[in-house]
Amino acid sequence: MAKKTRRTLIIDDEESIRDGCQQILARIGHDVESTGDPEHGIHLALHNHFDIILLDVRLPKIEGLDVLKILKKDHNITSKVIIITGYGTIPLAVEAMRLGAMNFLTKPFGAEDLRNAIHDTLDTAVRNEKEDTLSMLIGSSDYMKELKDTIRRVAQTDSTVLITGESGTGKELVSRTIHNMSKRFDKPFIPVDCSSLVQNLMESELFGHIRGAFSGATDSRDGRFQIADKGTLFLDEISNINLETQAKLLRVIQEQEIPRVGSSIPEKVDVRLITATNKDLRCEVDSGRFREDLFYRISVVPIHIKPLREHRTDIIELAKHYLDLFRERHKSAAGFFSIDAVKSLNSYAWPGNIRELKNTIERLCVLCDHEEVSISDILYYGQDRQAKAPVVDPFSGKMRLVDVEKDHIEKALKHYNYHMNNTAKFLGIDRKTLRTKIKTYGIITDIKDENGE
Repeated sequence: MAKKTRRTLIIDDEESIRDGCQQILARIGHDVESTGDPEHGIHLALHNHFDIILLDVRLPKIEGLDVLKILKKDHNITSKVIIITGYGTIPLAVEAMRLGAMNFLTKPFGAEDLRNAIHDTLDTAVRNEKEDTLSMLIGSSDYMKELKDTIRRVAQTDSTVLITGESGTGKELVSRTIHNMSKRFDKPFIPVDCSSLVQNLMESELFGHIRGAFSGATDSRDGRFQIADKGTLFLDEISNINLETQAKLLRVIQEQEIPRVGSSIPEKVDVRLITATNKDLRCEVDSGRFREDLFYRISVVPIHIKPLREHRTDIIELAKHYLDLFRERHKSAAGFFSIDAVKSLNSYAWPGNIRELKNTIERLCVLCDHEEVSISDILYYGQDRQAKAPVVDPFSGKMRLVDVEKDHIEKALKHYNYHMNNTAKFLGIDRKTLRTKIKTYGIITDIKDENGE
């Protein structure tokens, strides 16, 4: 892949500065535009993408700091700004850093100074973007701080990682974060749900095949390993891979060579492998369902993610994060949790972990028509199909569960304009069950579904 060309804009009223910078930057592969007119510079910056903007503090008509405010504060452009300043205006350069500039150059400067400023600015931007990626892991408990620290350290290596934990704990998010913070961050991240792979096509899906390798193989096709070359391959629920494919996977890890189905010539690949499972792989090894040698190969760096019930101090922080997210997405009236709602969220067991919490908050944002989220707005489904009764108020028990379910169904019907199919799908039940509940609870609706029932 060709190296990406950096686009740089120079806004400086001194022609000698513009010409000198343009020549230096062109030699290191930058595509450069320049102007001495700050108004034209603003227009260029707002209507084009630039990786770097070199901006002089002293400009005619509009001061450099005002240009910076327009670009960064008013329009929030993503370009990295380097301020050009004289010795007497260093305090202005410091103010510019506060307003969003990432670096500054002091006149007079040479070619090496400019190259170093560009390099340092881009390097700092990459580090900042990686830290932003880490911030997607919500929570400030000691456990979450420890997990984030582990991810930082693991991301700097190319070691194979095994992530374990219950369903819904965020194993794929952790794997993506490791990739995004690694030196492979600008290469592919390919997730594969091994439980969804068809057994007899598993090798083809992972390793690819050549034309005519088997019935139906009318064209050659790359597997997930080839697609992930130079990047990261995430194999979720790796325990679902059959023993025959496990043997070939072991060789791939050892040799970094892919045995494309139907071909006798292995292909070299460079892939960082991250795997995950919600099962106890040691028990799988003992039972003969998982190869012991493969287990040791994939668990060079093990990371165990705790269930949400074991770091409860993060529950409300997560709930507020998802409330803000889904309130905006669904234009919801829901604004904050009542004291009793907070107690209820904290006391619930969360068998579905963070995924269940996320779905619970999205559900209430869809249905809630008032600002304060109360206990009656929260319905916990859990992973157990039989455990649909909500935890209403473990402290007072004032509200009957049947009343909560009736209220929830009424809200869902209203939200979906009494469309039976959509309402039933949202509630996770079939139309027949929904009609039974409507009749049982005496919910009044004369709206027919699309089948006229």
